[in-house]
Amino acid sequence: MAVLGFQLVTTLIGACILSKIVTYFSCTRFVFDGLSRFMAPSDQLLIEASGSFKTRNKNKKRRVDATNGPNSNTSSQDRFHFPRALPIQLQSSVITHADVAILPLYSSFQWLLDFTVCTLGIYLVTELANSSLLSSHSSASSNWSVIPPPRSSTSNAFSLSTRLNLSLVWLALVVWFTLRVLVSMTSIYFRTHTPELHKAESRSSTSSTAPGANSGEWFLVVVTGFCFLILTGFFMALDGRYFEFELQPAYTNLTMNTTVSPAVPLISWGAFNVILAFTCASIGALFVYPGMKFGRTYLDAVSKGQTSAYQRLLFHLTFIMPLFSLLLWVKPITDHLLRSLTTLSFSHTVMQQPTLLALITVSVELLGTQIGTLRLLSCLFVVLLRISVTRWNLQVYLNSAQDKLDRFNREPGQTSNKEVQRLVASIFYCLNLVALQWIAPTVLLLSLVCLYKNTAGLCWLPFGAQPSPSSTISPNSTLEQSRDFVGSSDTYSWTATLSEARLTFNQLVACFSTRGVAISRGVFGFLVWWCLFALQSVSLLGLAYHRFTSDH
Repeated sequence: MAVLGFQLVTTLIGACILSKIVTYFSCTRFVFDGLSRFMAPSDQLLIEASGSFKTRNKNKKRRVDATNGPNSNTSSQDRFHFPRALPIQLQSSVITHADVAILPLYSSFQWLLDFTVCTLGIYLVTELANSSLLSSHSSASSNWSVIPPPRSSTSNAFSLSTRLNLSLVWLALVVWFTLRVLVSMTSIYFRTHTPELHKAESRSSTSSTAPGANSGEWFLVVVTGFCFLILTGFFMALDGRYFEFELQPAYTNLTMNTTVSPAVPLISWGAFNVILAFTCASIGALFVYPGMKFGRTYLDAVSKGQTSAYQRLLFHLTFIMPLFSLLLWVKPITDHLLRSLTTLSFSHTVMQQPTLLALITVSVELLGTQIGTLRLLSCLFVVLLRISVTRWNLQVYLNSAQDKLDRFNREPGQTSNKEVQRLVASIFYCLNLVALQWIAPTVLLLSLVCLYKNTAGLCWLPFGAQPSPSSTISPNSTLEQSRDFVGSSDTYSWTATLSEARLTFNQLVACFSTRGVAISRGVFGFLVWWCLFALQSVSLLGLAYHRFTSDH
């Protein structure tokens, strides 16, 4: 109960921070402060640049009473036209989080970021407290040569309290808030009346202002979701032969009978696959535009010369690292690497080099019994890479204002000062949307990785044996033992009866916890792998699309 009390105190502190401190201090300042943006050119700057090419609006000769009427557009008097081929050099300005606070979607971004940071703090404190308490308890238990029977119930009760992890509730809330943000951003493309944010994003994504240029955005989401639905069924069909998702053990433990008499399974195997497939297809559809936006910023970062060599290296690692994490679930690849490294460790050349032999031994251990830890570390490394390039990613997006204006100037015809100003201002106007498209998939992946680690019985470091989900305890045998004991416990005292009842309850909890480990290893493991696959596939799609459109 001490562990549970500590978690309650930590939860209350986190709730207090979210309700009080976040009002005056937000983590968004670490994301936005110091970034620079290109300001929209003023009318005076455009007049000086246009010179003799400037032409006034034809509606200038209207009657004075008509122009001053209640339904007139007074801004039309300030509109003038000039050739699109006119070169315009934009001026940059440093922004702060206060400048971004007036833009759309800032409250959603602020809440998601602050809540995620608070949740990670609670999760780290809880993990450190549980690990230190468990290590001290195990060391104290190892000093006892003989443990009397009454102590067994106390030990099981202690293990029960340590399994009550309130930080998992916070992580589940982070997943819910992230999915809600992704759904709200994706729903913009399905609305009949296009909001201003969608118009600005469409204007910033292409230099063409023709009506209906982006009418197929919702269709792209639907088609991609359908393709992901087919791919999910294909990958689940290959589980056990080519992939190590462990979905069949998860389904077996989920539908195991909890009573003595046989019963109908809780859910059929087909329904289990359909629910999981539709969930993954929905996640893939939500990742369409975040992934395509990353493909564009990655292309600009590595090809425009806007970043240093170190930043380009991190962008390359961020883009290709999910591929290596995905391969850790491919059974033929991991088995081949394990056999090759095991054979290599017995060679005469390697045995003469202690350092190389130690590295190969550690690799064999990671690919063998600690493959779950290796998958966790690889996914965590992907998340850390995405976090490290967050500000650079936003800066590359803000720098695209000059590139889009130059591309716009290469088109024939004339343009107006208002059109150029709207084009440049739309980049900064959509900054919160782009930030959410980058941070939301990262937060979702990090939350699922943490849930996968705790619910599947894995560990962050490759120390100690990991529990096997196949060694399950049948709840029927535990119930039969408890019934036999209650029927034959007339000669026992009430103290012994309560002690044995407590032991039986702890055995039931251990049984369902073991089944939960198997279920979590299958479900959460597949969800983590699918998030990596969906994000990587749409990023590659975005890279190919923008590379093709930039060349043409």
